[in-house]
Amino acid sequence: MNTPRVVHGPGFKIRYEDESGYLRAHVFDGEDSQAVSIAMWRMLGAECKATGATCMLVLEELTGSVAQDEIEPTIEAMVQTGLRDVRIAFVELLDDVEGSEYGAILGLEHGLTARVFSTEGDARRWLLYDY
Repeated sequence: MNTPRVVHGPGFKIRYEDESGYLRAHVFDGEDSQAVSIAMWRMLGAECKATGATCMLVLEELTGSVAQDEIEPTIEAMVQTGLRDVRIAFVELLDDVEGSEYGAILGLEHGLTARVFSTEGDARRWLLYDY
């Protein structure tokens, strides 16, 4: 396991940690919006590609949320960055589980393998053991 590292995105930060079997990414210190979500997923996709990660646990700790009618471009950005090849467990830490679940459903329709959780433990179990 490597030392955690923090990178700055446009309006947020991501703390990356290489865990056994998956990449852990904690997104924090920002306010969610369509532009932030697209930038976040592009950065996450680039990190998976650079590290060869095929499983990723994302903890999102951003205030605010993306309107449902603005989610589709975010999903398209995820697909464009190659995240169809990555199993994604997404943990919503600040109460926008409903919006994130809608995004996960759209993602499935676009060939993504992603699921939304409210706890990191449940997300990790699904990511590693519940194929």
